[in-house]
Amino acid sequence: MTSNVKEKFLKFGKILFSLYIFCSAISISAQEKTENVELENGKVDVLLMGAQDSTTVLQSISTVKSERLLHRPVFQMEQFLDGTLPGLYVNQSNGYPTESLGLQMRKRSLLIVVDGVPRSDANLSPNQIESVSLIKDGLGLAAWGMSSGDGVLYIKTKRGTANKMKIEFTAQLALTEQIYRPEILDAYSYADLLNKALINDGSTPIYSQRDLDLYRTGASPYTHPNNDWYSILMRDRAPIQQYNLNLSGGNENARYFVDLNVFDQQGFLKQDKSLNSYNTQESFKKYSLRTNVDVNLTRNTLFSVNLFGQLFRENTPGTLMMSGIYNGIHTTPANAYPIFNPPADLSGKGIMEQSYGGNTSYPDNLYAQSLATGYVLYPKTDLNFDLSLEHHFTGDLKGLYVKGLYSYNSSYRETRNSTKGYDVWQYTYTDETKEPNDPSNYTKIVTGDSPSRGSSYNRQNRLQYIELHSGYDFNIGLNNIKTRLTYWNNQFVITSTAIPMYKQGFNFHSNYDFDKKYMAEISLSTNSLNYLKKGHQWGFFPAAGLGWNIASEDFFKVDAINTLKLRATVGLNGNDGTGSFFRSASGNLTSYYYTYIPTYTSGGDVILGQSSTSYSTLVESGLAYTSQWEKSLRFAVGIDLEAFDKSLKVGMEYFNNRHFNILSVNMSKSYSGLLGISPAAENFAAYRQQGFELDITYQKQFNDFSLVVNPHMTLYKETTLKNGEPEYPESYMQFVGRSRHQTHGYIAEGIFQSQEEIDQYMTQYYLDGYTPQPGDIRYKDLNGDYKIDGLDIDEIYSNAPRIEYGVYLNAGWRGLNLSMQWSGLGNVQAQIGTMPFERNSNNGYGNAFKENLDYWTPENPNASYPRLTAASNSYNTRSSTFWVKNTSYLRLKNIELSYDLPQSWMNTLRLSGVKVFVNAYNLVTITPLKYRDPEILSYGSAAPNTKAYNVGLNIQF
Repeated sequence: MTSNVKEKFLKFGKILFSLYIFCSAISISAQEKTENVELENGKVDVLLMGAQDSTTVLQSISTVKSERLLHRPVFQMEQFLDGTLPGLYVNQSNGYPTESLGLQMRKRSLLIVVDGVPRSDANLSPNQIESVSLIKDGLGLAAWGMSSGDGVLYIKTKRGTANKMKIEFTAQLALTEQIYRPEILDAYSYADLLNKALINDGSTPIYSQRDLDLYRTGASPYTHPNNDWYSILMRDRAPIQQYNLNLSGGNENARYFVDLNVFDQQGFLKQDKSLNSYNTQESFKKYSLRTNVDVNLTRNTLFSVNLFGQLFRENTPGTLMMSGIYNGIHTTPANAYPIFNPPADLSGKGIMEQSYGGNTSYPDNLYAQSLATGYVLYPKTDLNFDLSLEHHFTGDLKGLYVKGLYSYNSSYRETRNSTKGYDVWQYTYTDETKEPNDPSNYTKIVTGDSPSRGSSYNRQNRLQYIELHSGYDFNIGLNNIKTRLTYWNNQFVITSTAIPMYKQGFNFHSNYDFDKKYMAEISLSTNSLNYLKKGHQWGFFPAAGLGWNIASEDFFKVDAINTLKLRATVGLNGNDGTGSFFRSASGNLTSYYYTYIPTYTSGGDVILGQSSTSYSTLVESGLAYTSQWEKSLRFAVGIDLEAFDKSLKVGMEYFNNRHFNILSVNMSKSYSGLLGISPAAENFAAYRQQGFELDITYQKQFNDFSLVVNPHMTLYKETTLKNGEPEYPESYMQFVGRSRHQTHGYIAEGIFQSQEEIDQYMTQYYLDGYTPQPGDIRYKDLNGDYKIDGLDIDEIYSNAPRIEYGVYLNAGWRGLNLSMQWSGLGNVQAQIGTMPFERNSNNGYGNAFKENLDYWTPENPNASYPRLTAASNSYNTRSSTFWVKNTSYLRLKNIELSYDLPQSWMNTLRLSGVKVFVNAYNLVTITPLKYRDPEILSYGSAAPNTKAYNVGLNIQF
């Protein structure tokens, strides 16, 4: 840990100590209370309107409490949410801890809101979270107007309650392992396979029998290396440490919640201490402090302060990011070069030294890049604070309330690099009469850079948010009415060079119920975005809902059924690209950033007249266009059932959403190449998303035994309605009216098994200039013209309907508790295949994998790969059904066994509680897919996903 980090951590400690003294003072004056001030049983916290009886809620909202999210050995918030909420999907296509994961609602990116404020970074510790809610329907999303079209993930952080001080400490230690590491061929298998491929191509094999024997025996590691890159560069296991301390409590006048979280994750990359005295390994440290304080200034006036600070430190190797290292592992053959050459006097000074190996095909020594180039440190600091003041009137104005909220959020990032280069020598020991350490056997092909140090500082973003609202809740007999008018203003500074984004809006929201039997709700929003052209900046977003609780009717008296509610909502929402932008600063906001203003770029130099002087020119970089937000008309109908004293809850919903005004380039438009420019984007495309969602919860206490079972499933499809495509020669080539996520390609009819089969086939069909060989893929002629060409392309898979599901199980008995969280994806496919020996940028033969051994031969007619070749073959690698694989999976995201020590022991120890627990993350994966992780699929720059074994202790004072 650097001194700078220590200083900041000590500051955090001082702040925590000060808060402890403050909180202790509050606790001393607090009246002894044991009751909780949580929502009453049967209440649901509807995010815009406060606590509301579950029987009157019309919005489609799914919520998970923090108890299900704790004790996960993961770095990012998305990872502990996986599988917990119906409709929420986490696309974990990279196992690197800081890699941004795809957090989606029904294939759409989300706007993340924390305590009412859209945040640019919401990577919170689960210990600080009270609940996470997914808002899905048009009525629930209407308040966020043109930023809500993709869904909203609403996070509520924990707050203090009027109780004596409670202190809770949790310590965890985990060991992580990478799963589905690609099975790369060893040097002998690689050389043997490449020889066979060259023979198939009619070429001369590269490797002699002597070469193969040396690869197999390892007798000559300098001339015939066998580098198992994962074993050389990566550890089998890496540790994670987590520590969390929080204290909460208060009285009727003031309440507090304070949480300090420390997360320390070491990476898999090894260190070579003989090369460096400093850390070159990838590592991740996170220190976060949250303080939420509520103070009653009067009996009816509440002042709240939320403070959040986070220090994040990522360390990586000096000249190559971890993505580059993984890409190097997956693309560099085991026999590419020796890591080190034999010792030799390469400096001419009589000093024997080992140099890094390499050659012209692979000049970058992967070992040196990973372990001998210094390091880069990325410090990042986040600071957020919210101030709010709320007053409830009394007397004749009872039911009227006003509230103001101000939020400031900033993020700063620094880059500190301390890097160095390295020399690479090619060892060409071909004359066996020479000594291996003779300098004439070496050719220098890379000269390393001198050591360098530097740093850069960047204010990543700054967000200021203001919200003012007034509400009036009242009853007239059995008529219950809630109304609320809100104004909000959002200023988001993206970078120091971009014009700040200003958004503001109004929302009127009202709901009504008659004796919890008949319900109605309405939401009217209007808001603006300054990046759009004047006259096009404001939008209007209405929504409404109706409900009927049949169980409250006199004619429906079934003792076992507590609630049987029918509900329907409809709403118009928008998407202006800022949802994902707030989250990661990588959304599609640039598609709306002053697009109506022409932009220019350098067009090169020109010479005018007879002068030799050149003049710089500017050319228009793209056609200006007037953009507008995308729109979504959402319709949902649902049934909510509560039965058997609410121990059984069932929610069923059908949704039909029409997304239109989509910003896209019209495929039917084209300009002459003389114009030198492409058509501009337009708001014209449309698609429909429709599906069904089911969420079942059974929760029951049987004396000392408790049981919770919560399966959920979302099934949906998306259909293209309008995309501006031209009229194709064949109807099956059209995209409109078919799955939006379809993939087009050729229909494979197997593999040509013999020359006789090819000869018979070629008497009828023309293969667009290609002459097939036995082992090539055979494609279907769809239009019957006896040609295999671009007119024979059809949908080869659509992933529709897509099925996302999860299951939560929890069983407890006398302090012993077992819980499981499963997450799955069904009816999904992808094209999967990596051809061996694909050439790199230096024309060297690429890598090969164990799955490549299953190639076609007459003895292996049903192989997963076509005939073996070392040459590029665009015919066999065409998009086709031959490569389509089922990528469905079911994954055990978390399983935990815990034990709460008996209360009698706690009395002796003067503690409130002690829990010991062990759990595992990503322990089991069930999938029909061979060799690959069903969430990553390709052998590229992505790190493998991980599983983890975790042990922890929780102590409550």
